[in-house]
Amino acid sequence: MDKFEEYPDDTDIKEGRGWLPAWWMYLLFSSIVFSIGYVLYYHVARSWTQEKEYAAEVEAHKRLSASILPATLTADGRNPLAGNPEAIASGMRHFQSICAACHKPDGTGLIGPNLVDAQFLHGKSDQEIYAVIMEGVVADFKQVPPKGPMPAHKTSLGGTKVLQIMAFLASKNSAMEQARP
Repeated sequence: MDKFEEYPDDTDIKEGRGWLPAWWMYLLFSSIVFSIGYVLYYHVARSWTQEKEYAAEVEAHKRLSASILPATLTADGRNPLAGNPEAIASGMRHFQSICAACHKPDGTGLIGPNLVDAQFLHGKSDQEIYAVIMEGVVADFKQVPPKGPMPAHKTSLGGTKVLQIMAFLASKNSAMEQARP
């Protein structure tokens, strides 16, 4: 017998009729009918548009954010959340999660400066402190020895969280509470 034996014709692989199975065709046509119905319902019957949905979401966000907390200093440059117990508690949580890496959990300073002493490197007023936190400091040569830069937190924290952190720091540092313009 040869090394390569001939196989009978009935074991050859044969191509079928060339069509997909019936269940697959039913699924295909039903999904096409569903998608046509979906488009007609949402885009024609309900006159839904992406622009209307976006405008409604922006308006809802504006109403919600305006009713919760202010995001900037008052007209005279003060922190509107100073002394607010809820803001101080939120500020403590934000400080522990974001700022404690550089300023230590107790605020005494590690890479960043001490925030609970009476010495301020970049100003004592709420306006100056707010500006430092929001915009950051490129390089800090006022410290001895010089330490690294402070990143800007206007996008990572936002105005409200910065004001809460400032309220927390003012509750820990009496020199900040006296440093009103």
